[in-house]
Amino acid sequence: MPVTEPTTQHPADHLNEGVLSTGDIVFFVLAGVAPMGVVVAMLSLSIALGDGPGVPGTYLVTGAVLALFAVGYVRMSRRVTNTGGFYTYARAGLGRAAGGAAAYLALVAYNAATIGVFGTLAYFTQGVAGSFGVHLAWQWWAALTFLMVAVLSYFEVSLSAKALALALGCEVAALLVFDVAVLVHDGFHGFSLEVFRPSVVFTGGFGVSLMLAFGSFVGFEATALYGEEARDPRRSVPRATYIALAAITIFYLVTMWAAITSYGVTHVRAAAAADPENFVFAAVTRDVSSEMARAMAVLVVTSLFASFLAFHCNTARYHYALARDGLLPRFLMGTHPRHGSPVAAGSVQLALVAVVTIAFGLAHQDPYLGMGISLFGLGVLGIVVLQAVAAAAIVGFFLRHREDESVLASVVAPALGGLGLVVGLVCMIWNYRVLAGGSLPVLNQLPWLLAMAAVVGAALALVRGRSLAPPTTVPAQEAQP
Repeated sequence: MPVTEPTTQHPADHLNEGVLSTGDIVFFVLAGVAPMGVVVAMLSLSIALGDGPGVPGTYLVTGAVLALFAVGYVRMSRRVTNTGGFYTYARAGLGRAAGGAAAYLALVAYNAATIGVFGTLAYFTQGVAGSFGVHLAWQWWAALTFLMVAVLSYFEVSLSAKALALALGCEVAALLVFDVAVLVHDGFHGFSLEVFRPSVVFTGGFGVSLMLAFGSFVGFEATALYGEEARDPRRSVPRATYIALAAITIFYLVTMWAAITSYGVTHVRAAAAADPENFVFAAVTRDVSSEMARAMAVLVVTSLFASFLAFHCNTARYHYALARDGLLPRFLMGTHPRHGSPVAAGSVQLALVAVVTIAFGLAHQDPYLGMGISLFGLGVLGIVVLQAVAAAAIVGFFLRHREDESVLASVVAPALGGLGLVVGLVCMIWNYRVLAGGSLPVLNQLPWLLAMAAVVGAALALVRGRSLAPPTTVPAQEAQP
C-alpha cells in the first residue's frame, strides 16, 4: 500500500512507497555523479594523459554507449521493479548463479565507491577549509560529514532528495556561469569542432580518456534502485534514467568543451599537464573572476558531500534488497516505522565506512590517494562490470519474453551498449593503475576482490537454491507506461 504521509505506520521491513517523484530520483542520480567534482578532478587528468582536446568527443561516445544500454535498461525497469537493481536484473535474465554473483559484485563495488568518495570528501574539505583559515585535520571533517549523512539518511528519503537538489543546483549554476563566460569571451567560433574529429578523439590516449569517461558517468544507473519508493515506478524510473543520462552527457560535453576553448585546442594538453589541480580554477579566474574560482572550490566540497550521501543511500538499498532475498542477514531488512528508511542496512553501511576509514588513518594513508582514488577506482570497475552483466541479462530476458516488446529496443540496443561497455572494461583493466592510483602496490590488487565476491555470491545463490524467491516480473501489457 503506498505511503504518502510520514506519520503513517507500515511494516518494519518495507521501504516507504510512493514518496519519490521523477525529479527526486533525477536529483539522486545527478548528485551521485558529482558533476563539479568530476570536472575539477578528472578533466585535467583526461586531457593530460588521454586524448587531449578530443575529450569532449570521448564523452560523447560514452554517452552514446550508455544511451544504447539505457534503452534496454528502462524496458527492464518496467518489467522488474525492485530495489536490487543490477542484481535483480541479472537473476531474472541469466539465472540464480549470475544473480548471486552480481549481488556480491554490487556489494563490494558500491561500498568501495561510497568509501572512496568519503575519503576524497574529507581531503578536499580539509584543503578548502584551510584556504579560509580553518585548519583542522581531515579526520575531524570526516567525522562531521559522516554525522550529517547519518542524520539525513535516517529520515524519509525525500529529505535527502531535497538536500541533494540544493547542492546540485548550486554547482550546476556555477559551471554554467563559466560556460557562458567563455562563450561571451570567445564567441561561437571559438568552440572548435576539431574536438569531435575522429583523428583527434581516437588517438593513443583514447583508452585512458574512455576509462575516465565511464567513471564520470557511474551512478546514472541508480534510478532503478528507487523503483519501490517511486510514486509511479513504471513511468518515473524510465523518465529519470533518460533525463539523468541526457543531462549528464550534455553538461559534461559543454563544460569540457568550454574549458578546452578557454585554453585553446593547441595549448590545452600542456596546460593540463603543467598544473592539473588548478586547471579548471585557473580558467574560471581568467574568464570569470577569482571570487568565482573560490566559490567553486567550496562547491567541489558540497558536490562530493552530495555524492557521498547519494552513494550511501544507493548502497544501503542494495544491502536491504540482498537481505530480503536471503543473501545477507535478515536483520538488514529493518526499516524505520515512520520514515520508511532502511535504517538497519544504512547503519551497517556507515559502520563499514567508519571501520575502513579508521584503518586507513591508523596506517597513515592519505585520505585521497590512499583511500579515495583506490577504492573509488575499484567501485567504478565493479559497477561497469555490473552494467555489462545487466546488458547481457536484459538481452537474455527479452529473448525469452518477446511478447509485444520491440526487438530493436529490448535486444539490439542493449546488446550494442553491452559491447561498448566491454570495450570500456578492457580499457579500465589495461589502465587500472591510472584510475586507482599506483602508489601502493597492494591497492592495485584490489580488483581481485571483485572476482572473489562474484564466486562467493554465485556459490551462495546455488546453495540456497529454491529458498531464494524468484524476481517478480510484470507482463508486457501491464508494464506499458
